[in-house]
Amino acid sequence: MPAIKRTNVVTTEDALLGLKFKVLQRPALVSLFASGVTATDKISLSVGGTTVLDLANPNVESAADVIDTTRDGVLFNERVPPGELFMPITATTAVNFLLVIDEV
Repeated sequence: MPAIKRTNVVTTEDALLGLKFKVLQRPALVSLFASGVTATDKISLSVGGTTVLDLANPNVESAADVIDTTRDGVLFNERVPPGELFMPITATTAVNFLLVIDEV
């Protein structure tokens, strides 16, 4: 089960650009956990032409640069088609995320 974890991501058009596991070869179940420094941060996720998450607010982090998988869940085992993952982030300061991919 591959995963992508990033900390201190600033505003970007695609937080997954250039990373391994960016292209899904088969359908998958994805779970996303995210935390940010401020309540105005936004995170989105799409696969190919399918939008899975649009302008969601990640939780305000409980400690600096920490993702708490018991409270910071945004998506849980969301079924997605094969295709390229795309994750735009708008961050006032920084956003941290963990994307877990389970190809089916």
